[in-house]
Amino acid sequence: MFGGLRLLTPGEVPFDRLQVFRYSPLSRILATVISGAIVLCCIWIGWRGGIALGKEGAIPGFIAWWVAFWIGIYFLFVAADLRKILRPQAWLAVAGEDGVFLKWRSYLNAHWGSGDVQVVFIPYRAIAGAGAHARTWLTRGEREGGSREERHSFVELRLAEQVDTTELAKRLAEERDGRPSGIKQKSRWGHFPVSVEPENVLRIEWRARPGTGAFIDILRGHGIAIEQTRTSRSDLRDPADPAQLAELARRGDTMTLIRVLRTQRDISLADAKTRADAMIREARGGGI
Repeated sequence: MFGGLRLLTPGEVPFDRLQVFRYSPLSRILATVISGAIVLCCIWIGWRGGIALGKEGAIPGFIAWWVAFWIGIYFLFVAADLRKILRPQAWLAVAGEDGVFLKWRSYLNAHWGSGDVQVVFIPYRAIAGAGAHARTWLTRGEREGGSREERHSFVELRLAEQVDTTELAKRLAEERDGRPSGIKQKSRWGHFPVSVEPENVLRIEWRARPGTGAFIDILRGHGIAIEQTRTSRSDLRDPADPAQLAELARRGDTMTLIRVLRTQRDISLADAKTRADAMIREARGGGI
């Protein structure tokens, strides 16, 4: 027990008669079906030695095999992702009678195991306020003058001042570092859905169903003050506010940090990776 918070293993979560918020598989299903259909179509065209398209020309067999190869690699990735998201342990939050359970281990890193501590229980009485946050990150694209938008939905829980998040922040830092059980893991996906932000705010990246509205309604039903939904847009194409970079570091978002550092500071990929890792370590050491 840490200032009202309890850290648990998934096996200690009572799922009976509770509202479970699971990761949504819809986008992975669509990507798997569409890419699989393209691969099969290209294989068929390649097997036939090509296909004529009337006045529009033709698709040579070797082009079809080339497309099938590269789209096939993408298909294997999305199919593996779909398999992970359909597992029973691919849940983000559980709402109970006395509080909510949040699982900070991503379904993508489920291969790390399910027997160690990776869930935090937050009593409703420990939550001073809550709200939804729609965030857009704008970074430079690969093409000259282009841009890339990434949209994320968050639920932010403002915890009471007396709630101590030190131990939770330590666990989240270990998770980002790939050593949640004290042993360096062989592979790690850079998806970490829970972060501790300044002013005792717990931020949850919401990719689950039901959506943020259903979760917020549950909190409202337990007497928690709900703030108006916020929308924000962070333009990281120009020199970014250091606070924005620090937020990316707290989230362990290595890929976005690397992309931003490379475009803003005109440094190599290796240098950007080194700097991003250092920023994440600094955020971890600061207890944030």
